[in-house]
Amino acid sequence: MTVLSRWTTVTFTIGLVLSRLGTTKSVAPLALHHLHEVEAGGELVIPLHGYDLDGDKTVATITSLPTSGTLHQLTSIFDKHGYDPKAGTQITTVPSQVTGTGSRLVYKRPAIDREQNGEWDRFEYTVSDRTSESRAGTVTLVGPSRSVVASDFRFSSDGWTTVGNRNNGVSYEPTSRGIMNHYVYAADDILNIDANKDDVDLWYFNLPSKFSGWHGVFYGGKLNFSLSSFSGDFSPDQINFGGKMNLVEIHCAKCAYNKGVTIGFPLSNVPGGFSGTTNTFSLDMKETSGWLKDPENTLVEWNVPSKCEFIEVLSGIFSIKILGDFTRWYESVSIDNVQFLSSEPGGRYHLPPCAQGTPDARKCTC
Repeated sequence: MTVLSRWTTVTFTIGLVLSRLGTTKSVAPLALHHLHEVEAGGELVIPLHGYDLDGDKTVATITSLPTSGTLHQLTSIFDKHGYDPKAGTQITTVPSQVTGTGSRLVYKRPAIDREQNGEWDRFEYTVSDRTSESRAGTVTLVGPSRSVVASDFRFSSDGWTTVGNRNNGVSYEPTSRGIMNHYVYAADDILNIDANKDDVDLWYFNLPSKFSGWHGVFYGGKLNFSLSSFSGDFSPDQINFGGKMNLVEIHCAKCAYNKGVTIGFPLSNVPGGFSGTTNTFSLDMKETSGWLKDPENTLVEWNVPSKCEFIEVLSGIFSIKILGDFTRWYESVSIDNVQFLSSEPGGRYHLPPCAQGTPDARKCTC
C-alpha cells in the first residue's frame, strides 16, 4: 500500500468516526419563506418542514400568529388517513410546535369573509433539527386576486405623502374622473430651473409604511398604478431631462451590509413615457425587466442589478417613491389603484432557496 492510499484510508476512517460521534459540523436548516393562495372562507394545509442540506428531519415551531385567519393543528384522522375534517385544535399562543406529520398545519379563514385590498395574512415560524434552529421564515397568504399590498384611496389618502420640492403632502379627491375613482394628487411648490431649462428639484409620491419592510414575495410579481394629470404641458420638449428620470425608485437602507441600495425603473423603459393623459403602468418585479441599480457614483451609469441584489432590496424595503414631477414647469399629477400583485404562488419555493441563506436575503448564492 502506498503512503497516499494509507493517508486516504486514515482520513476516511477519522471522518467516519467523527460523523458517528456527532462531532462533524452541522449545517443549520432553513425556514423557507412561503406564499400561498386561499379563497375567502377557505382553508389550506401548509407543510412547514425545513430545508435541510444534511437531510435531517426537522420540527416546525410557530413564532407569530396571523391576524385575520387562524392556525390549527391537524386532526388525527386527517393526519393519519387523509379524511376530513382537517382543522383540529387552534393554535392560540406562541411559540407552539407543529404536531402534524411533515410539520403540516391548517390555515383557516373566517366563515363570513371577503377578499380585502391586500394580503390576507402572514405569520412566522422556525425549524430545528437535532442540533440547531433556523431563523424565522415568513408565510404570506393572499386571496385569488394575488394582491399583496395596495392603496385604492376608497376612504382616505391612506397615509401617502410627497418628497422632493413638494413637502405639503397630497390632496385627497373622493370623486371619480375616468378610471381615477377616489385618488390623491399633488403639484409643484416651487421651480428650480437650471441652465438647460430643466426643473432640477423633482417631487415624488411617497408610499406609506405598509409598502415597506419585508416584501420578498413581490419578486416575480407586478407593481401596478394609474397616473393622470389635469394641468401642465406634457409636450415632448417640455419633459424634464429629456425623460431621463426614474418613474419608480425603491430604496433598501440595510442592504449591502448597511451601505444601502436603490433600484429604479427608468421612465425611458416605459413605451410612450407619460403624456399627462390617464395611463396605467404595470412593472414586472424581476431584475431582468428593465430595473437599474444606483452605483452611488455620478460618474458611473446605473447598471442592471443581480438577482441577489434585487431580492435583497425587496426583502428590506425602506422607501418607495413614484415620480410626480415630469415637466419643466408647473403641473398637477394624480395617482390611483396602486398595488403589488404576486406571481402565481409557489408555496415554499416561491422564492429561490439560493436567496434565503438569511431571511433578509443578505446571504444569497443565486
